[in-house]
Amino acid sequence: MYIIPTGSSINNDFDFNNHRYLMVKVDVVCMKKKVTVDSGYIDDFNEKLIVVNGKAFIRDQYLFVSKS
Repeated sequence: MYIIPTGSSINNDFDFNNHRYLMVKVDVVCMKKKVTVDSGYIDDFNEKLIVVNGKAFIRDQYLFVSKS
């Protein structure tokens, strides 16, 4: 299991630059409610958002936990 770091920089993160996470299925967990709100593959990402199943999630407000 691997939690995608919310504070990592896209420009400096070797794994993100190589699109490793685009092939990983993740659970999107709301940190306030402590519930899983979505599950699927990462479609896209940037410094502030990660897109899963066509929905954008703010990186600082959610945990992205790998399924494998």
